[in-house]
Amino acid sequence: MVVTSLPPLLNLPDEGAYRSYFVNTYCNTPIITFDNIIVRFYPEIFDHAFYRDSSPIANDKSVFALERAQKIDWVRTVLADPTAELYRRIMSNSKTRRIAVEPTTPYAVIIQIHSHNSALARFVTAYVVDSMTALKKMRSNPRW
Repeated sequence: MVVTSLPPLLNLPDEGAYRSYFVNTYCNTPIITFDNIIVRFYPEIFDHAFYRDSSPIANDKSVFALERAQKIDWVRTVLADPTAELYRRIMSNSKTRRIAVEPTTPYAVIIQIHSHNSALARFVTAYVVDSMTALKKMRSNPRW
């Protein structure tokens, strides 16, 4: 099995530059996954995907997460990678999410599948899975 290598970290001057890069690179043209799911990106999701909570108990996504933003180019790579681990997660609201995990880092990209057209999705978030418990929980979902 050939594992796609991840691109280098992206080093931009500030949060505004990363936000502009996200909008220009991802929001203007959808990405098509290796299995032909059209993934759309929206400017407002930048705050969810590239910010973190101010404390372990805050749940406020108020702090720009440079370490996440530097991996912004990894999103496209993982979505295009036919060797990524793919899992199906059904949310409490019955929406279906697909979790794509690049296993060596491990890095997860999560998309939400359109409820009436499984060939369409929207980007939710992406991050390095930094706990074995979280990774085990992802892997406990059924394979895609």
